[in-house]
Amino acid sequence: MKILQNKLWGIGLVLSLLSSVVLANGGGGGESAPKKSKRQEPFQIKAAVWGPATAEVEAAKRRVERSDAVRRELGGAKYRLLSLEYIDHEVNGKFLPPTRFRVTFYDYTNDRTVVAESSFDGREAVSVRRAAESETAARPFPSVEEIEDAIRLVGRDERYTAAVKSQKLRPYPAMPPITVTESGERLINIGLESFDSSAANEVVSVSFKRGEVVRYDKGAPPQSKAAPESCGIPTAGQVSNPRGLPGQFDLTVTQGQTTLWEMTVIRPSSSSGPNGSGIDLLNVKYKGKSVLKRGHVPFLNVEYVNNVCGPFLDWQWQEGHFIAPAGGAQDPNGPNGGIRILAPGQIATTSIETGNDQGNFQGVAIYQQNVGLGNEVVMVTEMNAGWYRYIMEWRFAENGTIRPRFGFGSVNNQCVCSMHNHHVYWRFDFDVVQPANKIFQVERGRKFLRPVLTETGILRSYQTNRSFIVQNAAGNEAYMLIPNPTDGVADTYGRGDFWLLKTAPNNDELGLTGPGYTINMTPYLNNESLDNTDVTVWYAGHFIHEDGQNPLSRSRSGEVVLSGEYVVGPELRPIRW
Repeated sequence: MKILQNKLWGIGLVLSLLSSVVLANGGGGGESAPKKSKRQEPFQIKAAVWGPATAEVEAAKRRVERSDAVRRELGGAKYRLLSLEYIDHEVNGKFLPPTRFRVTFYDYTNDRTVVAESSFDGREAVSVRRAAESETAARPFPSVEEIEDAIRLVGRDERYTAAVKSQKLRPYPAMPPITVTESGERLINIGLESFDSSAANEVVSVSFKRGEVVRYDKGAPPQSKAAPESCGIPTAGQVSNPRGLPGQFDLTVTQGQTTLWEMTVIRPSSSSGPNGSGIDLLNVKYKGKSVLKRGHVPFLNVEYVNNVCGPFLDWQWQEGHFIAPAGGAQDPNGPNGGIRILAPGQIATTSIETGNDQGNFQGVAIYQQNVGLGNEVVMVTEMNAGWYRYIMEWRFAENGTIRPRFGFGSVNNQCVCSMHNHHVYWRFDFDVVQPANKIFQVERGRKFLRPVLTETGILRSYQTNRSFIVQNAAGNEAYMLIPNPTDGVADTYGRGDFWLLKTAPNNDELGLTGPGYTINMTPYLNNESLDNTDVTVWYAGHFIHEDGQNPLSRSRSGEVVLSGEYVVGPELRPIRW
């Protein structure tokens, strides 16, 4: 009886939304249609620091490393501080600036990871533990400093010194980023790109424990590849940013007397989750009403046909360089604070548009652009993961539409000449007006929307334009999640397209990885109710990258945005706002 009542309630409620849904799917005119606005007033974009400043973060790292707890655990060992992560701080369902942090150390002597936690104010005693083998942290990705030191060690090895000095070989970060030996030693992988026939392409590993460079009979460690041919754009060799840099901001976008958008923007270096999550957005509001509690990309992987390389689990915290013109608003956290608001008329460009790995900025560039939806605020970053170059973008239109985008490229290496499939997974923690929401499935040709009452995983259907509406359980306001035709379809490795979940406590599902670095949502599909509750939607984009091709140069002027065959991402459209 309860199920029947829920269905009847859903049908009755959906009738009031039906006209808006038709508009969102390309029907007649109306306020909810994503048409170009007649208003062309420019935006005013302001940012204010949110969270700890650089001095506070650096003092916290020093305090932890010098603490008695860490010294007892690591005393006498050869180790390195790899990263700092911010621990979420929520009060009454809203994210507030972090008060606590986590520092990861790697102990080379004993081949283990040590994790320490404390508070920025120093009042909390430092707690220390060893990472369990089952944790992602047990074999952490290399820090930027580790990669730089590994490259220097390769350059000092007598087998490579002359070729590196004469630039016949160029060292670069390789994939996979680490190799773990049978004895459990964690090695850092470095590629060597040849510029003439006097040397061969190769991937080697560096042991900090032994201070040695390890070579392989096949020219590369397992999951990697050494071959004569390389594909990708030339690497610039610019140093990436480390993990844990301050760069958290409250952003406000106004148009005339109207406040359109409010949100907290987190740079990739400071982003959440075991592997980072790119541009991490918190507390997103449109016209004063909540839309998302959090939006980010916590999971990213790639599989090669016939496993000629990989599979790889990538990370979304390592900021690469891209072009963001100076001359706009000053970064409120200083010149290296991770945000740059460009002047009117300026745009940022990445390696996907330019085919060039060079850049003058790391972090999040923000600018405005007038495209098909009217004025939009654009946030863009470029991230490095080994030889991959990942472009993440969020676009916020004056009519309330949100367009998340993700692009794929690489610098020269041997693996990407082979066909491979990238999978990117957005996580949208919806709080439409309030945390208690309902969710409905939309299908072209179906007369009524179907309430989704329990957790589920669902594949895309381009034939019926399968989409989902997340609605305020106590009102009519809603947002519709609509796939992009470029977003591909799930294969066995990609696992799925949509997962509709009750929001897990402490974002627990961020750390789950299945066999071969696949995403693993099975433990969270517990048949929990999605009726009048906090709803999280995971959305997957799948991109086949073949023949080693990279994007041609593209202009971002006029109507051109981050789009095309190298870019995926859905649309989030407001209904009855």
